Amino acid sequence: MNSGILSIISLKDLRFWLKLTTTGLFGLTALYLGKIWHSYRFFKNLGIKTPPWQFFYGNYLQLTKNKNYSEVLKEWTRVYGKTYGYYQGHYPILVTSDLEFIQEVFVKQSTNFAGRKRIFGTRDDNSPDHMLFTSSRSTWKIMRTLINPTFSSAKLRDLGPLLIKCTDRLNKILDNEQEKELEIGEFFKRFTMDSIWNCAFGVDTDIQNEPENEYNIRSEAIFCFIGNPNPMNFITIYIPEFQNFFLNCFFVSEWLFSRFIDFSRFNPLIWFMNHLFHLIELRKSEKIKKKDYLQILIDAASENGNEKVIDDYTKSRFEKKLSLTGIKLNLTGFLLAGYETTSTALTYASFVLIKYPDEQAKLYDMIKSKFETEHEINSDSVQDIDYLDMFIKEVLRMYPIANPAVDRRCTRATQVKGLKIPEGLVVSVDVLNLHFDADLWGPVDPNEFYPLRHEVKRNPLAYMAFGNGPRYCLGMKFALIEIKIALCKLLFNFELLPTKDFNGQLELIEIIVRRPKSVNVI
Repeated sequence: MNSGILSIISLKDLRFWLKLTTTGLFGLTALYLGKIWHSYRFFKNLGIKTPPWQFFYGNYLQLTKNKNYSEVLKEWTRVYGKTYGYYQGHYPILVTSDLEFIQEVFVKQSTNFAGRKRIFGTRDDNSPDHMLFTSSRSTWKIMRTLINPTFSSAKLRDLGPLLIKCTDRLNKILDNEQEKELEIGEFFKRFTMDSIWNCAFGVDTDIQNEPENEYNIRSEAIFCFIGNPNPMNFITIYIPEFQNFFLNCFFVSEWLFSRFIDFSRFNPLIWFMNHLFHLIELRKSEKIKKKDYLQILIDAASENGNEKVIDDYTKSRFEKKLSLTGIKLNLTGFLLAGYETTSTALTYASFVLIKYPDEQAKLYDMIKSKFETEHEINSDSVQDIDYLDMFIKEVLRMYPIANPAVDRRCTRATQVKGLKIPEGLVVSVDVLNLHFDADLWGPVDPNEFYPLRHEVKRNPLAYMAFGNGPRYCLGMKFALIEIKIALCKLLFNFELLPTKDFNGQLELIEIIVRRPKSVNVI
């Protein structure tokens, strides 16, 4: 009898709590949806124009529909003016191609814009566990100081022989493929990956001759994982307020179940980070010293003693050294920043060389007059060919690559040209509009390929191939040396010819980088 009464009471309690929980969840969902709806008043309250948006999605579907982010921004600039806004989900993004505005954000007030757009997996601003690209405030200052020596002239000279080795491999492979129609971008991808594993991690994987080896497959999988739709991207774009919650859930579940589940099967970044840990421990245990990016970061983690720096924002003290996580994240950053960007730049350069044979002939003559033998080509000698430098600048002006990364996040509320900028607002640059502005790049039509336009001194903020201001791309010098060595050796040995169906046009795709779908040469 008593047990029956208790069962009835328990059932009633259960129904009550279920009803209460359901009501609570509906209430919280309604509040969150109301918050989202209110977010769409942000730019209206500031008097800033925006394209028409959809509830929850904002303008993100418009940006990604045809995988051409940069062209969409350029069209919006034509319609809404040099400064306007759009919504990534319900997260506001301010877009500008106004040089005065960019000057304030990227240079004059760079300390107030000391962050970048948040991506999934990044910690809060005050956390020391960041890669240089995603770090902000004092964490960025510490990392910049520690990592900057990596790209000094002396360090780059040390890496020169490794780049030469990788470029020689590329040329040998191309020599075996003569008279064949090639999708040249695939060869540049393997060359760039080979260079990164040699120069950054000190591992000679010979990816170019063995494209099916694990290093190449796993590394390529990272870019597929990041670029394709996945739960992490969905959370970052549409429900960013819950990013830290889901990130912590992921770390806890990985810690709890790693003995039973191989998470690297689902996330290639985990395999990569585990492999980096193995490389770091091997260097330390065997006391191996190499002249590469990994060694510099290991040294940065062990040196500097107990030196502290003070955060300009929170006034808290940070230790001026890298953690093990910091080393792994920055090595990951080197791969993410240096792979598709450099290989894509070389692919664009090849397209230009076959589209404008006079440019190819001009560069060939200059390279042949500069170098009697191929062995004279090195990281120092390629720096002295002014026209090659202008050629590369013009390629990257007409075909900028990492445009979605050219942004700054406000880390301290301020005003720019009378506009109130709250903390957290991201300011993105419409790179295409800048690079094709006739007022900035005339008198020769910006739509024409004309390297000599770079002889004229212009506003440095009009050129955003590597960003600008204190947070410009730190790997710029390395990337340019890699590109110059590759082009010099390529043109020293080969003539690039168009295929029969070449029409002088490029079909572009933009997910992480803006790249050609294919460039075929003979």
